[in-house]
Amino acid sequence: MIHCRVFIIIAGIWTIGLLLSTESQADENLVEIEVPQALFAGLHHFLDLAEPDKSNAFDPKKVAGVMDFINQPGKEAALYYADNILDTPSAYYEFDIHENLKNIVAYAYNPDIPEIATMPSSMRLLYWLDTRKKRQSAPRIGQYLDRLDSPVVVNGLLHMEIAPDTHSGAYYAYNMHQTVLLFKYRQRNILVIASKQEDVSTVGKKGYVLGADDDWDYLYTGIPGLTLPALGWVKSYMYGSSGITIYDEVDPVAGKVRCAVFKWLRAGWSGINMVRRKHIYSGLKRFAKPMKEILEYPTLPSVESMVDNFSRIKGFSEDILRSKMQIYSRILQNRYDRGKGHAKKLPASLFKDKNHWAQMSRDEMESALVIEYMKYAVGKTRPDEVEELLDLK
Repeated sequence: MIHCRVFIIIAGIWTIGLLLSTESQADENLVEIEVPQALFAGLHHFLDLAEPDKSNAFDPKKVAGVMDFINQPGKEAALYYADNILDTPSAYYEFDIHENLKNIVAYAYNPDIPEIATMPSSMRLLYWLDTRKKRQSAPRIGQYLDRLDSPVVVNGLLHMEIAPDTHSGAYYAYNMHQTVLLFKYRQRNILVIASKQEDVSTVGKKGYVLGADDDWDYLYTGIPGLTLPALGWVKSYMYGSSGITIYDEVDPVAGKVRCAVFKWLRAGWSGINMVRRKHIYSGLKRFAKPMKEILEYPTLPSVESMVDNFSRIKGFSEDILRSKMQIYSRILQNRYDRGKGHAKKLPASLFKDKNHWAQMSRDEMESALVIEYMKYAVGKTRPDEVEELLDLK
């Protein structure tokens, strides 16, 4: 009985903590509305395409209800959900990117630009795997946009590791089955990413959001647990997640793309799901904000410039990357080891522990440089602050 009471109390703390991590009180007060049943068949069809054991052919007619829904006005005042599709908590979020789809794909879905570059507060690692689960290049889907006479379907498996949660600090790694769709709907170009988590994630590990989440500064300890007081011991997992991300080029002339995301998620510990719809909604906003900020940034470096810079980072030897991490650790320490603002919440010994720097893999070191470059690209850091780290010329 005592054990049960303790678990209930802890579960309550976890839920409250996740609610506190939402962006604003306004999100808390959103009325929750189930999506119309007219969408169910289309959502099922998109998700079935991401199932590795199914061989369904894509039929644009089956998703008409979904496509019509995402362009209906007046959805901002509600949190829409589709729990019944997978019997899992879910949420829907939409936002507009004032750019044409071809440029969005050139930056966000270009095998020569790391996909994390436009998702800096959501992802630490993201890359495609071959049938032996070895890393491989992402597909060049941009080549199909000028000749979409018939739908294009690309299937694959991705490995990803997400950024730390803004409250619990937990971050997870897992594989996702993913299907990329390109097709036309009412003469508009459409890009859809449908995904399904392959298996339970690795155990949640302690990560720190060093400043405001908009600063994109995170520290990954590699130590299992949460960063919440008295809950450092908790072994949490992502049990399952699925998603549908739709880019609808509603105005190719003016440059406007509606991005709509449906997300289903189960996570917690001891097999108990602790996720609520508002947690998912908050996470979708966290994904959307930097993507929009980056892709709409007026002086964003050209695709060619980014490719050159990321190619240089990829060409660094492991010894050079290790030396870069020493520079990077000093930069973070200068930014946050001062006991001011958000830094007051950080453990006093955080920057003295060098284990996490020494244990970083090549992918993790490159990821840190990619995110730091993106901060420089959109004016979040001064060139003189990072020129040694990034070899700026």
